[in-house]
Amino acid sequence: MKRMIQLVLLLATFQYGVAAEQPTFVVLPYLQWATQTSMDVKWETAQPTAGWVQYGPAEFDAKAPNLSLRSEASSDTVFHTVHLTGLQVSTEYFYRTVSVSQQGDTLYSDIYPFKTAVKDDEPVGFIVFTDSQGRPNPNVWGKIATVAEAERPNFAIHAGDQVDNGHRLSDWIGQFLPQGQPFMSKYAVYATLGNHERDAPAFHKYLGHPEGKRVYAVTYGNVQIILFDSNQDLSAGSENYNALEAELAKPSTAKWRIVAQHHCIYSSDNDDHGDTRVSKSTLGIHRLAHLPALYDKYNVDLVFYGHVHTYERTWPLRNNRVDNQNGTIYIQVGGNGGGLETPAPLRSWFTNKIKYGHHFGYVRAAGDELHFQAIDIDGQVFDQLELRKGDR
Repeated sequence: MKRMIQLVLLLATFQYGVAAEQPTFVVLPYLQWATQTSMDVKWETAQPTAGWVQYGPAEFDAKAPNLSLRSEASSDTVFHTVHLTGLQVSTEYFYRTVSVSQQGDTLYSDIYPFKTAVKDDEPVGFIVFTDSQGRPNPNVWGKIATVAEAERPNFAIHAGDQVDNGHRLSDWIGQFLPQGQPFMSKYAVYATLGNHERDAPAFHKYLGHPEGKRVYAVTYGNVQIILFDSNQDLSAGSENYNALEAELAKPSTAKWRIVAQHHCIYSSDNDDHGDTRVSKSTLGIHRLAHLPALYDKYNVDLVFYGHVHTYERTWPLRNNRVDNQNGTIYIQVGGNGGGLETPAPLRSWFTNKIKYGHHFGYVRAAGDELHFQAIDIDGQVFDQLELRKGDR
């Protein structure tokens, strides 16, 4: 009889072993959609769990992080989103996630800090990422994110090609998200699609706009950033062109207006726009050549993009010529991890600075001043720019 009982218990262990597993993370916690009064926390577990976030504002002279508040996910699932609301503007918080399996086993994350969006008149700093795709350099993105974190920004934008193949789940949960998580657990990242995402469901799950928008604006401090999906039809009068113009036309209290898209408009690559070893180059993607007129119309200050994996900054441009007083500056920051590309051998008419190497962008704005730095993978500044509204 004793042996029979042991056998039954053994069979039960095998039969229910999977269900009895401790919950584990597939994706560690990260932040999105920071506002002055809210923040989204996202994470994924291997098993369906109940999930919630413990959080609280940082306190003076505390002996431990304040986690006195709680906000729950809407249902038991594997992918969790908790929308923290009622937060205080420009305030530091601590948080951790809690996941509880159907058997009552509990998985706690580490405790992380975050800060809500700053007041409208406060200085702001943010990182510009793009083309972190892991081929052929699977570890560069993690190094770039680590160097960027050292700048202690308020948030970041990512202008596409987060991964090499958007339909390959391992690119998301094995490369982009784990390498970026130390950064993304503290700073919200606003993203748009590149061509390598291939409009995959995984992008919309992990980074997409909560309403599925392909054109949207973020105002943070005195900076407005308009992000859009440049894979779409953007011919004049198209649905996406009209949506972009509508966003640009909306009144804004922000002093600085920035656009982020994936595909490049002005670019001096060796062979992306015509093989410069044997022929002329279009010096950018021809189907987008009409967009600068739109940016001129709405007085855009900076346009960030990637797609080509090198760095290039233009002179201020207006009406397709240099205009130091009223022009828009276009900055290609495609060096977050994709295979590096070589600039064309001859200088383009619009080029101010060009560099081969892995890098990212860093923007700071306070009142009428905006500063930009291009920083390489070793943390060295190799290009910088200062703009003043009174000078433009």
